[in-house]
Amino acid sequence: MNHLQTSIPAEECNSIKQVTVSELLDGRYFFIPSYQRGYRWTKKQIYDLCNDLLEYILKKNESFYSLQPLIVRKDSFQIEGKDETAYEVIDGQQRLTSIFIMYRFLAKELNYNSLDQVSNDYSGNRLYHIYYQTRPDDYAALEESGFKEMCARDIKDIDIAHISNAYQYLKNWLYNSVEDDSECAAATFSLFSKEKFAAKTVKDNLFNLLNNINTSGSLQFILYEIDGSKDAIREFLCENKGKIRLTDTEMIKALFMQRSNFESNVKNLKQLSIAKDWELIENTLHRNDFWAFISKDTQLEDGRINVIFNYIFDCDTENHAYANDEDYLFRYYYQKFARIKKNDLACNVSNGVDDLWNKVMDCFRMLQNWFQNPKIYNLVGLLVKHGYSIRQISEIYDRPSIETTDDFIKGLNTEIRKEIIDKIPIDKGQSELGIDEKDEYVRLFYNNSSDKIRMLDLFRFLNVMELNNTIDKALEDIDKDPDEKKRTDARRSARDVLSHIYRFPYEALDVFGWDIEHIDSATTNSLTDPKEQEDWLEEAQYAIGDILEKDNSYQTLLEAYSNPGNTDKDSTLKSLVDKVHAIVGEEESDLLKNWIGNLTLLDSGTNRSYKNKIFAWKSQIIRTRIQRGVFVPICTQNIFSKNYKGCSDDRWKWSTADKRAYHSYILEKIKSFKSQYSDATIDDKTDI
Repeated sequence: MNHLQTSIPAEECNSIKQVTVSELLDGRYFFIPSYQRGYRWTKKQIYDLCNDLLEYILKKNESFYSLQPLIVRKDSFQIEGKDETAYEVIDGQQRLTSIFIMYRFLAKELNYNSLDQVSNDYSGNRLYHIYYQTRPDDYAALEESGFKEMCARDIKDIDIAHISNAYQYLKNWLYNSVEDDSECAAATFSLFSKEKFAAKTVKDNLFNLLNNINTSGSLQFILYEIDGSKDAIREFLCENKGKIRLTDTEMIKALFMQRSNFESNVKNLKQLSIAKDWELIENTLHRNDFWAFISKDTQLEDGRINVIFNYIFDCDTENHAYANDEDYLFRYYYQKFARIKKNDLACNVSNGVDDLWNKVMDCFRMLQNWFQNPKIYNLVGLLVKHGYSIRQISEIYDRPSIETTDDFIKGLNTEIRKEIIDKIPIDKGQSELGIDEKDEYVRLFYNNSSDKIRMLDLFRFLNVMELNNTIDKALEDIDKDPDEKKRTDARRSARDVLSHIYRFPYEALDVFGWDIEHIDSATTNSLTDPKEQEDWLEEAQYAIGDILEKDNSYQTLLEAYSNPGNTDKDSTLKSLVDKVHAIVGEEESDLLKNWIGNLTLLDSGTNRSYKNKIFAWKSQIIRTRIQRGVFVPICTQNIFSKNYKGCSDDRWKWSTADKRAYHSYILEKIKSFKSQYSDATIDDKTDI
């Protein structure tokens, strides 16, 4: 059971007392200040709380269930345009909000149409209100939640998204079956009760517990109300020690939001301005298309703003003795604020904080500028996926020779040539690949583990270059004389061309698990089970039936296999498989099959769906997935459409000639790019 004890001496607080949740049901306001994290509870945390409470109700052997301490400071705050007496929440917001959500959810589930009706039945109890300082527009959504189902237009920010999710988690917990959800209410109920599970019983008991009606125990907070003169930020940081660790992001936010940072006459405005900027940055960084081009961390949700703090930290040339510490970012900013506050003049402190925040905004605007130009976006993303940090890219951006957007694009391309393209191994002559001694070839093979990173870089590069070349050609068309333009281009401008449709969707690579895969089968010997061989032949018949019908030797084998008197069907079946492999050109050596000419980017869903299928079947799968809106990189589309110069017209196979034609395209792109940027010189000795 969750009986938490406090370590704060009573004399440091105005009051310390245990209060039931029902004692808070007096319509009071809880004010969530700008330095606080938003609501972030996940399914696990909702389920854990619900199961704990249900277990407590069913066991009936303890006088109360103690929630975590709730630490507040009473003051006057602007809420909905009015001065209201409210309780500033210093700690305990997550659980307080979860109880708020649970109360509204249960009221609706028990067929109440409003909280006024609840108040009439439960001794005048009125649920408290929650108001976010940085998101005042969320107040109305919170006040309607539970009784009104949230639709997409209601979910305007990440906090409301988490709150909407919490309602769904509660519904799932209550109504899911044990077979589908091993942690649902029915599962907990079966452990602690001999009665048959009924959702109505659980709802009644939980709602009575919240309202402290007809229950043998109660649900309680340990309430700390600190003196109104105390620094809420200091208490916030102090109270989280030893509990769930605050992230660097949350602690840095608390440093920036301290009221003592600002002159009294502009305190609220300055504080709110930084809070609004912070929200803008976080919301922007939570756009997956934005995040994917500046970060390789596909799993990170909270604390994405740290990419900016890390950039500023990296740019600082001072020696940081704590650089390897777990909380190095917080310590870095803590020291910055400590130095600023050595000067007692409030205006100087305010100016110092402004300077620190301006650096954050400068970095954010730099990232926005890169995002707005699709060519820059594509090239920056390419370097980031290769492993570059924002600081390394900004060093290119800040070189004295970079004066225009075109200069920056040239600088990025030059860096890509040096760090990615120059490292692609190119040799001469390979007889097994059919490469003459005098001819060059790209020496990259799937079965060489060290080649895979280079191949990922190369495939991303090829797709990005196709998009950037498309932009260049479109801009050239726009610059033509009106008489030379196509009618469809007559009214197009550069602004139309430089739009988001030309950005390479790095987020799609992150989300759908795109990786290097074989274009035709990885090996001709992977089909050994007779049932798998039969299924494979049936698919081949569907994909290239008209070709197989014209092949006399295949038809002869098929007749032999169908003959009831055949005593060696397994051997005949293998001969049929080998024959189809030969027809579609998949009888090649492992070297050819694992060469770059037989490799491309495919998402895990497509790859799982086609496994050992022949090229013709794979082409159909690719076309179907494109029609359904699945992103397929342009180079992969061109492979399965056989759009590369020198590819055969045989749509049913990816032959040796096709592999060489595709490889020729790759080699030409590499050599052309090297040539274009071989003489580019960038002055990297002096910073602006």
